Amino acid sequence: MEEIPDCKITLVGDSGVGKSSIIGRFVTGIFIKDMSSTAGLNYSQKLYEKDGKKVNLNLWDTAGQEKFRSLGRNFYKDSYIIIIVFDITNRMSFINAKEVWYNEIKNYGEKFKFLSLVGNKSDKYEDEEVTDEEAISFAKEIDAKFFLVSAHTGDGIDKMFHTLADNFFDEEFMSKVDQSKEDRLDSIILKKEDLKHKSINCC
Repeated sequence: MEEIPDCKITLVGDSGVGKSSIIGRFVTGIFIKDMSSTAGLNYSQKLYEKDGKKVNLNLWDTAGQEKFRSLGRNFYKDSYIIIIVFDITNRMSFINAKEVWYNEIKNYGEKFKFLSLVGNKSDKYEDEEVTDEEAISFAKEIDAKFFLVSAHTGDGIDKMFHTLADNFFDEEFMSKVDQSKEDRLDSIILKKEDLKHKSINCC
């Protein structure tokens, strides 16, 4: 049986910016109106294939509420791609993308990740409170790729995920992923050995 690698993608951002709707649109092709806020974490998966190469995209939707924030932190460290989502009609969600969510990633994430900044609700341009120029400037500042999407209409959703998933097929990226796995395995082995010696010494 063919072994298909996994690519963990975590979406972060304020409650109500549309993280669940973005994932739902990508996975099912359907927009679910008035989706309730995520409580804790939600998980979805979709197979992506390009040029004969396949990868399972494991999509994690983290809750935006502060009381659930510590749960999301556990997912930053082994996520290969992190997507920061804001609502273009809600300026505070953009401010928090800069001052809260990016700092969370810096503090709890690892260096090799690909970052993306996503402005959702592009179908409501007439109500925008964040300009493309502002978003693009911030994306450049944090070395992230910027996408403007609409979970409602589906505009830009597939292109965003496919563009990000293509990084997983990049040899340099994969070498970093493999090295990270080896480092974690070495860490687990060392911890087991340490516990083994402690058990011997204590009795």
